[in-house]
Amino acid sequence: MIDWNIVNTVATAVGVLFGAFEIRLSKQQSMASFEDDLDRQYRTITMNLPVDILIGKAVTDKDTLSMIRENIYNYCDLCNKQIYFRSHGRISHPTWLSWGAGMRAHFNRPMFKKVYEEINVEQVMNIEIPELKNAKLW
Repeated sequence: MIDWNIVNTVATAVGVLFGAFEIRLSKQQSMASFEDDLDRQYRTITMNLPVDILIGKAVTDKDTLSMIRENIYNYCDLCNKQIYFRSHGRISHPTWLSWGAGMRAHFNRPMFKKVYEEINVEQVMNIEIPELKNAKLW
């Protein structure tokens, strides 16, 4: 004879495990979608920058410099958001490793350094790129 209490207990346990798996999967998908949105913002900004700036060369045209400055400011703002989201668990560890490496690379380029320093001197935004070294974010 079948003990229906055992069957019910096992079925309940399987249901709970399945529910937990679905919640975890949903959270991962939501995080991936959120990260993809931030990635799109990054691509939009960098696609508007001349290749010379991305490889560390100087640009002298005043109109181009103004556009570059604006886009690098937007990049700084995006980095600030990414740092905030990572510190609050909204960015996955593998994604953060990639983004952090990219941030360090960009902020070692001359024009990025210049705009970043200007932002900090003017205290236009509270951006802390040195937080990239903060172990809590990694």
